[in-house]
Parts: sequence; structure tokens; C-alpha cells
Amino acid sequence: MNGFNEESYKSMVNDLINDIFYNETGSDRGKISTIRQYAEVIVRKILNLSHTEYVTLGKREIVNELKRVSSNNFLLMDSLNKLRIWGNDTTHTQYINEVGQEELEECKSSLINLYAYLYIHYFEKYKFGKDLEILSSFSILPPIVRYTVLNYLYKKYPNNLDVIDKFGLAILKAFGKIESKQWLDENKELLKELSCISEEGKEALIQQHGELIAQNIIENAPKDMYELCLDKINDVEECINTNGLLYKNFEEAIKLYKEKGHVFGESDEIKEFNSIMQFVYLGREAIQNDRLQDLDKYMILA
Repeated sequence: MNGFNEESYKSMVNDLINDIFYNETGSDRGKISTIRQYAEVIVRKILNLSHTEYVTLGKREIVNELKRVSSNNFLLMDSLNKLRIWGNDTTHTQYINEVGQEELEECKSSLINLYAYLYIHYFEKYKFGKDLEILSSFSILPPIVRYTVLNYLYKKYPNNLDVIDKFGLAILKAFGKIESKQWLDENKELLKELSCISEEGKEALIQQHGELIAQNIIENAPKDMYELCLDKINDVEECINTNGLLYKNFEEAIKLYKEKGHVFGESDEIKEFNSIMQFVYLGREAIQNDRLQDLDKYMILA
């Protein structure tokens, strides 16, 4: 079969994820070397390369192709370069310095950036917010992944209301209220200039509810995006303080992803999104998360 095939890499990814995240007896040096291997699989996913293609993070043709398809995306290229360097250092015997938790966490952060790039590339192709079911499934990602994606998208598309709406909440869930309020304050002037309902959104409300109900919704909506984000951040913070964060990582979220994360449809947009979600959850093991048993408490977290 031509191109990248997730099923072909299922066994390998299961082993790699296990050695990186679940094998408590493995060394930090070995885990970093394994992350580099896993990064090569992600590169195959990005470039749609089959297992017959020769891939290394330093291969000139691979690097040049990644620069081309990503428009030399800094997040992608910088993260891959860091993983290449650390992977080489921890593999070659001339590197005898101690490798510890700090270096391992830096490599894991670079791995998160690679996950995020898959979604960045996707949402540069398909506008963020275009499909509400895709947005709902996107929310079943660890907060740090969502934050990294939305941080990039907000810088590039500062007027996208859906990006703004989700970004403030992603900051809250990933880092806490202080950081989310700081973002609000730093962007207050821009956010106050933006209505929280776009013209496209108004038309959608009219089609869904009729003109009278739609007009009532519009009149009672917050006056701008700053007010909307502030209200949501306060409400979600209260929910988190009362009930806890619904999930922090892949392991806590995978049960929900398997139950509700698949987007139904046959369009290229939906198929491509489902493929990315399936890939990033590949090899992840579920851990007990009792909060998933009472999702109604978390409806506000969307």
C-alpha cells in the first residue's frame, strides 16, 4: 500500500509509547532515544511515507521536504532538530554525560509540539470552527496539546472567534486562571473590538432558530469577545474548582475519545481529522478516570 498506513505501525507505536511513558524500569537515556524513533514515525505521518521509505530526522531530503510541506514551520522544524540532537547524543557512545529528567521532559515537550503540528497543518487547510463536531472531538485532547495548537492559530488568525473562544479556556486548563486572565488583559483592546457573534454566526442562528429567537440570542449575548472570554473563564474555573479538571493527559481522556471522539462523515475533511485523532491516541493506555462517569457536570468545559 502506498503512503503511510497506521495499521502497519500499530505494533511499533504500541512498543514505543510503552517504553517512553509506561516502562518504569527504563532509563531516561533510553527513553530519549525511543522518542527520537517515535518522532520518525510522526515524520512518516506528516509526509505520508510508507514503511519502505528510508527516514531519519537528519536526512537532507527529509528535512527539505518537511520545510516545503510545512512552509518551514518553526515549531515543527525546531522540535525535530532538538529531538535529532538529543537522540543522537543519547545513542552514540561518545556522549558520556549524565542524562536526567530535565532532558527527558524537554524531549517530551518537543513531542507535544509534533502532535500539535499535525493539527496546525490540518487547521491551516480547513478553517478552525468550520465543523462543530470536529471542534468537539478536538476538545478531547490534553490541554497542553490544545494550548500549543491554539497559541499558534491565534497568532496567525487573531480575528477567528472560534480560536479566541477556545484559546482562553485552553490556557486556563493547561496553566490556570492567573495565566488565562493575563492573556485576557494583554489582548483586551483587540478582544473588545470583536463582536462575539460573526455575521456568519448570525445567519446560522437565524437558520437554526428563526429570526425572532436569533435576534433575542444576539441581543443578550456578551457585547464583545473580551466579555465572552471573561465570563467563560470564570464559569469554567468555578467548575474545575468544584469538580476537578476532566482530563489532563491522553490516558485520562482515551476512554472518552473512544466513545465520543470519532466524527461521522465521509468528506476528506472528516476523514483526515479522524486519522490524526486515531494516530495521536495510538498506543495510549487508559487509566481510571471517575470524572468521566458524570459528564453533565462538565458540559460548561467545552
